[in-house]
This record gives sequence, structure tokens and C-alpha cells, in this order.
Amino acid sequence: MPRKLVDLSREFPNHHYSILKEYCYGFREHPFTGELIPSSEFGTAVHKRIEEWLMDGEGDATPWDDWVKPFVDWVNEEGVQVVDVEYIISDSRFKIAGSIDFIGIDKDEKVFLADYKCRSCKGKGGKFYPKDCKQLAIESVMLAKRLKLDYFPKVRSVCIDVDTAEHYHYEWNSDEFNHYFECAKLAAKIYWTERMTPKPKKTRKK
Repeated sequence: MPRKLVDLSREFPNHHYSILKEYCYGFREHPFTGELIPSSEFGTAVHKRIEEWLMDGEGDATPWDDWVKPFVDWVNEEGVQVVDVEYIISDSRFKIAGSIDFIGIDKDEKVFLADYKCRSCKGKGGKFYPKDCKQLAIESVMLAKRLKLDYFPKVRSVCIDVDTAEHYHYEWNSDEFNHYFECAKLAAKIYWTERMTPKPKKTRKK
């Protein structure tokens, strides 16, 4: 990241740091205009369209429908009940707040969580990383507390291939869930200790 920022700052000397940071994650081609847009903007647009389609219906066509429809179809085919999307969750125990992409109820009448990521898969199937499970696992624990559930909702990652619009699903197993939940807890504790609490004063040299 630091090396990339240096290279970009040389290439775009008049750009603000916040713009250069977006550039670090690359660009995607806008499906209608063909212009290059930051990858984060592409992902945000897909997320927003999924929210609109699931909560308000298909409505008018948008440039993002090809990347959204496979998830909507999956929800319908699996008989999933939509509970909420972009649901804000927080917990004072972990000092964490965020939003859950999707909350649903499966055929067994159990609550589950899903999180979608837009990634370039280059025809090799979905890309799933430990950080995906860390995010979902701690959200699941927070949601179980809020809803007063006697179980932790299962968690599912959905990788949306930005090049082909293919969707790949991965449901994290219980061992992965437990391991990465502990990692997420420790990461939150370290972050809060290092970044959000007063640092000890240095001893002055005599």
C-alpha cells in the first residue's frame, strides 16, 4: 500500500490523499458508459441495487442488474425470507459497529447472514478470505444477542465476479466461525487499546 501510494502520488501530484487511496484498490469499467471508476464505487452501486431490488422490487432497469440478479434469483429459488439488508449493528462489549449486508431466514426457519464482495476472479471461481469470516462471525454474535437467539446465525460469503457477473457462495463452517470470531475479538481489542485509549507518557530523560 505505501509503495502504491507513492507511485500514484507521482503520477497524480495534484490529487488529494483520499482519492489516491481509492486508486490503490484499482478501477472497474462502468457497464454502460465504459469509463473507469474506482472499484469501491462499483461495489457500492451493486450493494445499493441489491438493497433496492430485495426491499422494493425490481423497478426500472439499471446498469448493475446483471451483477445483482443472480443473488435475487438465489433468494427466491432457496425460499429465503428477507429480514433486512444493510442492517446497522453494534455492541459495546466489542466496541464495534457496522452494517450487515443481508439477513434472511432459511428453509429451517433459522436466521443467517450473508455478505457480498465484488472481486475480479479471472475465471477461477470465488475468492474468499479469512477477513470475510471475521467480519461475519462477529456480526453473527452481535445479532444473536440483539435478537435474543439461542444460537449464532450461520454466515455466508457471496463473491460477485466483476468481470462475468457470476456469483459464488461459501458458507463458513463452525470451526472456521469459532476460530475467526476469536481473531476478530482480539483484533478489536488491540485496535481499541492502541488507537482509542490514551497512550502512556514517556519518561523524560534527566
